[in-house]
Amino acid sequence: MNPAVIERATVRALMSLPGPVLERLAAGLETHSRPHLDSRLRFLLALSGAKPTLDSGTVEQARQIYRSTLALLDMAPVSLPVVVDHQVSMEDGSQILVRRYRPADAPLVSPAIMFFHGGGFTIGGVEEYDRLCRYIAKRTNAVVLSVDYRLAPEHPAPAGMDDALEAWRWLLNNTAQLGLDPNRLAVMGDSAGGCMSAVVSQQAKLAGLALPALQVLIYPTTDAALAHPSVQTLGQGFGLDIPLLTWFRGHFVQDPAVIEDYRVSPLRNPDLTGLPEAIVITATDPLRDEGLEYAQKLREAGNTVTSLDYPELIHGFISMGGVVPAARKAINDICVETKRRL
Repeated sequence: MNPAVIERATVRALMSLPGPVLERLAAGLETHSRPHLDSRLRFLLALSGAKPTLDSGTVEQARQIYRSTLALLDMAPVSLPVVVDHQVSMEDGSQILVRRYRPADAPLVSPAIMFFHGGGFTIGGVEEYDRLCRYIAKRTNAVVLSVDYRLAPEHPAPAGMDDALEAWRWLLNNTAQLGLDPNRLAVMGDSAGGCMSAVVSQQAKLAGLALPALQVLIYPTTDAALAHPSVQTLGQGFGLDIPLLTWFRGHFVQDPAVIEDYRVSPLRNPDLTGLPEAIVITATDPLRDEGLEYAQKLREAGNTVTSLDYPELIHGFISMGGVVPAARKAINDICVETKRRL
């Protein structure tokens, strides 16, 4: 039998044990105190200590590990009637993939969510996030468009951000053809993708483009300096450790000057007025403080912000809905809030 299939079955069997049992197992394995976390997450974190970290090898090896990890933890794929790949042309003549998911019950003229995946701007892609995007489409009854932006280190900052804005421009130019309501278009993303969603909202305004109706920022990175207090206080033992954060940044930020670029650090933009309504999601996460600060600055600039906080969850929970019920509930909450506003 395929080793990946065996591992998936084993993990799912273990994760079906009662919470108190998993807490006792985790307590015997873990080297960090994290009693406030969901018991299944504590057990997963304890198990992860025996596996190679993303930053322990090459970038390609990290991409393979991330791919297999998401396949292990994510929800089962949902069948949808329309899943179509589009090749979107960039200004330099290159093309990127945008995958469109249309659920069965979407209205004739549908709301849409442009989704930007996480992965430290270095790993991940449309294929890895296929299950999640299917699930979001079904739960929100909106068309989801997942963007396969260029990754570092092959394409350092701000290349991926420029791709994101071009994908948004393409969406605006093709709403009628795709059966979408131009007044109900959202951007959404997790981690690096949350940053891209914030950047698209800012850069669309600067470029004179129509703005998203909503931005959904799931534990976003908003400042590439990695200088917020939570990076230190939560940067060890909660999945996204400081060495990994630094590894990601080293590939993405190859010129330190770009840290000041609002396309890389949207938190540094002094003018946050007139931006789309936002849903900002945080967790027990080294990026927590910069997400909270961005939400607060959006409010102070007069924007409408809804905050969803999940202290029992960690960075990356959006892709753990297959084995962590608390993560799946949080994903459902995010979908409910998104659907309500679109």
